[in-house]
Amino acid sequence: MNWLLELITIVSEGLGRFTPGNLSLTLAAALGFSLLCGWICLHYVQLLNKRFQLTSTHKIFTALACTLTFFFVLAFAGLTFMREITQAQIEIWQVNIKEDQVWSQSTFEKTYNKVKESGKEDISTFPPIEEGSIPVSHKDSKLLAAQIYSNEACTNFDEMHPFLSKIVWATPSLPTEVIHSDVASFFKSYPGKSYPTENAIDLAAKHIKDELLVQAPRVVTISRICLVLAFFLVQLIPFGLIGFAAYKDIKSSL
Repeated sequence: MNWLLELITIVSEGLGRFTPGNLSLTLAAALGFSLLCGWICLHYVQLLNKRFQLTSTHKIFTALACTLTFFFVLAFAGLTFMREITQAQIEIWQVNIKEDQVWSQSTFEKTYNKVKESGKEDISTFPPIEEGSIPVSHKDSKLLAAQIYSNEACTNFDEMHPFLSKIVWATPSLPTEVIHSDVASFFKSYPGKSYPTENAIDLAAKHIKDELLVQAPRVVTISRICLVLAFFLVQLIPFGLIGFAAYKDIKSSL
């Protein structure tokens, strides 16, 4: 359910970007629409059965449906600023992961062991892992190291942002050609240098940001369609319960 919490956070931040006037109108619209739905739900059976009496259960379900409708309307409006909010969240994540020493150490150890096990480098030249360096002279080793750091960054984003990561990919990783192109470009400009871990993180962040900016409009549309469907489903419960009870009352009186 972490993805739902992140979606709620995005919606809340979106509402927070509204001007006071627009926010007031949105709250008023949400309240008015939910109350209208509740009034219709409680009174529509009078057209069929004027002597039918609502029970406490009917009123409780109607109140619950009205409450959810209120939040559905707010969520519908709050998705307006999804592009701006997700872009800001990616930038914050980008800064935080570079300062995350636990992630940095864990990723370094994984890269060190994978490069060493690849057989592309002379093991005799490998310094102890405590020295904090990985000798990568072979082209495949350079690509492997960059790929591990990039994909570990993607995995970290997947853990930190479960909702947004579902928009970008099914499996948190960068396309190999994207990494290969960046690594080749770096070593062409800086021969003999080590590929910086910051480059791998920035590459992952850029890819995530680009994908989110492209897909955000589609996600907003799909999310709003889901909210509308959820609204009808929620309203169907009290409308159905009351309508069925009114029908049974009519049938029993015949």
